[in-house]
Amino acid sequence: MRDWWRDDAPTIIYIIKVLIACLLAMWLSLRFELDQPRTAMLTVAIVMQSRTGMVFAKSYYRLLGSIVGIIVSFVLVALFAQERVLFLLAMAIWIGFCTAGSMVFRHHQSYAFVLAGYTICIVGLPATINPELTFSIGVTRISEIMIGLISASLVSDLIFPQRMGEILTAAVRRRYKDFSDLVRSMSIERISGSSSKSAALRIVSDVFELETFRASSGLENDESRAYRFRLSMLNSEFMSVSTSFHTLEQLLRRQHATGHPQVTIALFHIYNSLKEVISIDNRSIKSSAEAQQIASALKAFRATLPQQLSTIRKNLPSNLISAERLDFETGAELLQRFIDELYAYTSTYASLSDKSNDDTKDNISERPPRLGMHFDPLAVSLAGVRGALSLAAMACLWLFADWGSGIEAITIGIITSTLFASSPNPSKTVKQFIIGALLGTVLVYFCNFRMLPHAQGFLMLSIAVTPAIALAAWLTTRPAIATIGSGIFIVFLMHIGFNSTYSANPIDFLNDALADILAITTSGILFALIDLTTSRWSRVRVSKALRELVVSACLDALPQHPSRLETKARDLIQRLSGDRHVADAQDKEVIDWLLSTLEIGRAVIELRDQMNEVNDSTIKQHFAACLERIAELYALPSTRNRIFAIAAINDATAMLDNIVITTKLPQFTHQQLLTMLHFIRCALLDDDSALSLQAPIPSNQQDIVYAS
Repeated sequence: MRDWWRDDAPTIIYIIKVLIACLLAMWLSLRFELDQPRTAMLTVAIVMQSRTGMVFAKSYYRLLGSIVGIIVSFVLVALFAQERVLFLLAMAIWIGFCTAGSMVFRHHQSYAFVLAGYTICIVGLPATINPELTFSIGVTRISEIMIGLISASLVSDLIFPQRMGEILTAAVRRRYKDFSDLVRSMSIERISGSSSKSAALRIVSDVFELETFRASSGLENDESRAYRFRLSMLNSEFMSVSTSFHTLEQLLRRQHATGHPQVTIALFHIYNSLKEVISIDNRSIKSSAEAQQIASALKAFRATLPQQLSTIRKNLPSNLISAERLDFETGAELLQRFIDELYAYTSTYASLSDKSNDDTKDNISERPPRLGMHFDPLAVSLAGVRGALSLAAMACLWLFADWGSGIEAITIGIITSTLFASSPNPSKTVKQFIIGALLGTVLVYFCNFRMLPHAQGFLMLSIAVTPAIALAAWLTTRPAIATIGSGIFIVFLMHIGFNSTYSANPIDFLNDALADILAITTSGILFALIDLTTSRWSRVRVSKALRELVVSACLDALPQHPSRLETKARDLIQRLSGDRHVADAQDKEVIDWLLSTLEIGRAVIELRDQMNEVNDSTIKQHFAACLERIAELYALPSTRNRIFAIAAINDATAMLDNIVITTKLPQFTHQQLLTMLHFIRCALLDDDSALSLQAPIPSNQQDIVYAS
């Protein structure tokens, strides 16, 4: 019974809520004698989600997008009511803009652009035929949309409401446990084998999903709203600590592979102690309450860490060469950074269980950077062009063939081209959507011509539409085939055979059905021809954009914040969806560049921060040369640039070893500069890094480069 309630009951409850909301919207529309109750029902189907906060968020952006689309419709009709060609040209520009906007923004904000795009088809195109009815059409459509939004929101909030606070708590707890398991699993035996790239990336991939949940929770009237700041801080701290963990793991792996077992063993002596500190009864913690215990233990561990490092440093074998001792100091520095960030992450996680800790007590100056928008301008431009071409193709058919269902074809074509523009694989999504459209056409045929003619009263009308709505709602709960459910919803509810009265007509139905299939097929062809998100070209551009982040870290003006680098890099991967397919060989290169960008980019930022403490012009010149060489390497990866970058780092390291230079720097600054340089050099020498694919070091030069 418990398993059924956990696995199947939420699906059944969701289907029931969709049915109730749709029927409520239909009843209210009929009660108010609105022209098209199906618009209110379609609005319910579109905005309905399993979580109440997400329904509120989607409803808000649905309303916002619809209002903007209606206003633009009024403007275009006022300007070009008598000129269809000019109207369609202006409309194509607007559709292109909205399609591009749907790719730039995320989640519900992206959906607002989709609505603003195809609302102009729903309102503006019918108004061109009867311009004097433009205002009436716009007001009626927004009234129907409002009824749909109110129905969905009421049902979601009153019938078995599922608050965002619950899913946020579960997601945060699961992520902390998964990351803790990953940290506890690292050992000398594991670093000698394969890297944990896949495991780390699977954990990191929900950063933007959690941010979406956090934003949606702000529209709920529950305690999750008070946690928004701490959840945002938690996301930022998680990105930092996960990068530090990967960086530390890669360093230990390199040291182990290059024959420095004493250094690796010494560092793991401290790391194994850390694993004991973050464990309770030899397991990872299960709640934020237990995290308070771990946070206290980590605080005590941090206090004793300098003494532990000093003791281990004294016990290192006397025969270690200077390079091996520098390996230890670099590893110790990264280990300290990782422990500090793990403590901050754990403390913030533990604070979630403290209900008295309100956001107003938090320091505004320490707020984490927002997850901004980072995208490929060319890909966005191509999406806009594709949306405009979809409109142009259907508009030409409408004008030249004088096709009565031309407006229907334009509307469905625009819905398809804008709705799926931000999909990870639009061509595959359109194929599923056309299957749903075909199923929806069959279902609406039986409903219109076999059931509705015999429906007497609201009860019989409800029985007639329930099977198709329930089937579509069930399909949308299955992620692998959810788009099929969306296709059924849209086609069925757009062609259901009643407005304020029964209005099904076989000839119009067949015309509209052909228009739907033709429009979706045309959009699918345009996606196949123009969309490049799953192509080699797209991966090359994303890899280049990731490398440019390192170039910016080297050359852009200070100050720079590591978390901004983190969000930009992960956003680029999120849009490509490469982090969800880390096992695919085609994505491996992009993922390798992501990890290299995070590793080198963050090290460069910390190196430049330490350079602010340096006043000597000679030292600054050497470091400026290093940064320029690293920037050249990531701007144009080549063997020549890789060797030059390593040589520049060697020169700067040799300069720091000069006794005259050493006396000019504070000891802490000198140590920080030396360890960061050494870390960057080791990363550039790594044969398993992304650089080795495009900038391999020839075997006849490897001994010279490594020895230098």
